[in-house]
Amino acid sequence: MASITTPVFDWETADYMPSPPGTTPILVPWASGSNQLFPEEIAFDFKKVDGWNMVYNTFSSAQLTSPNFFALYNKYRGIIRFYLYISPGNLNASSYFSDGLGISGQFPSSIMNFSKEIIDVDNVQRSVTKVQSYQILSTGAWYACQYELAYDPYIIYANHENLNFVWNVSSTNLSQITLNGVSNGTLTGTVGTANSGGFNLPSLLGNLKNTALHVAGYKTIGAIGLGNSKVFGKNIEESIKAGVKGGLTGAVKGFFSAILGGTATSPQVVDLKLKVETNLTGSITNNSGIVSTTLAMPGSVNSNSVGYIPSYNKILGVVTFPASPTLYVANQWVLTNEYGSSPTNPKYIYDYSVAYHHGQLNGFAFHMTNPEVTSDGTTVKVTRIDVLVPYKQRYESNGPPSEKTTIEKYLDRNDPDYALPASYGKEIIGDEIYAYGSNTNAGTNSVIRFKVQHRQDYTMGTAYYNATDLDGIRIRYTILVTPSNGSQPITIIKTVKPTLEFI
Repeated sequence: MASITTPVFDWETADYMPSPPGTTPILVPWASGSNQLFPEEIAFDFKKVDGWNMVYNTFSSAQLTSPNFFALYNKYRGIIRFYLYISPGNLNASSYFSDGLGISGQFPSSIMNFSKEIIDVDNVQRSVTKVQSYQILSTGAWYACQYELAYDPYIIYANHENLNFVWNVSSTNLSQITLNGVSNGTLTGTVGTANSGGFNLPSLLGNLKNTALHVAGYKTIGAIGLGNSKVFGKNIEESIKAGVKGGLTGAVKGFFSAILGGTATSPQVVDLKLKVETNLTGSITNNSGIVSTTLAMPGSVNSNSVGYIPSYNKILGVVTFPASPTLYVANQWVLTNEYGSSPTNPKYIYDYSVAYHHGQLNGFAFHMTNPEVTSDGTTVKVTRIDVLVPYKQRYESNGPPSEKTTIEKYLDRNDPDYALPASYGKEIIGDEIYAYGSNTNAGTNSVIRFKVQHRQDYTMGTAYYNATDLDGIRIRYTILVTPSNGSQPITIIKTVKPTLEFI
């Protein structure tokens, strides 16, 4: 078997895509005069100095191929971006288009694990399916589809027979879109969901509480139309923008997953996943497939693959989490007289303490970095870790929590076992309140430990919290990637579901 080397061209300086003599020339996606159906803020984000490399390409001056696409990969961000050109006269015109990336074969790779808003190390994802707000036009246009990838060091043991990428694009018609309970009529953003199987467009239809909005571009946040928080009445978009700026200064709030660049005064959103409730309705029976192509996996044993092998043939992804971190939780009741409890009718405050030791996990560091990223002197450093604890105050009326709820930090502020972490406070993500403890000393043997007290009277033994209630605890990492060539640093924010150990 003889593999084919992917045709490479200088996409930074080209005006037109490579094409055989006598064929109609096609402007590059970001050229003046091209029909660009993708977020404007990513249009000029393709420079080699910023980490972009060509992985796949079907455009050639020797022959015509179908489909017409190429893909760039950014080694500092772990993002692969496909540019698809749909020529004029396309018969699949529709109100929207769907795209998805997944893996095929029996090899158990974790490369798609960053497709979800929350990383669950024990629940491996194999694909992501999205609906974008752009139409499939009969006049022809460029479309862009990007996906975040996790570093999987074991891909070096895979081959073209047991592990490949599968990329899908389809035309899609939807009649109604509801985001966070507000009917928008039309989709103005990109909605996606991760799957343990393959490309699954029907999984996006219906009432989905775990669907994420995928945002590329800081300006795009304001165009989505999320409106106000249902519980707190705050403008969600403004809160998210403030959280993005905070993330670039080392103090992210308001979301679980993002890749950010630029500065707080001029932020760049490369990829942002926002938790929303969606209800998409429409037709899936008349969707037409446009692309369904299998691609050899970069970094695998693919030199004998039939067809094209990747031009950038190295393992993708920046970091990964090899194991689920352990969070230790202690529950207790403490006697209180604050509410006038009598000796014959004692009342207690039920609370719990959490402790996270972010040293080694099963012999590995709590995160692993792709050596391809750091081989040129680029540094990858965890600058902040947040333990996010769902805060639920039990009301007599069993109503929802209030934004003005007071979180008591300690029952005994002089207790040396619960020293105040570097940062402590309250954070709203979506419509949920989290108490958080943070540590910016992310070296070996660092510990985050604090108590969360819930101001409500209980009778001894009537605990409100248990393992199920605490399932929403998350650990969020802020990772700074500083390229050695002087290009702008990248901030990667990842949130992991921990294993809880009750003590």
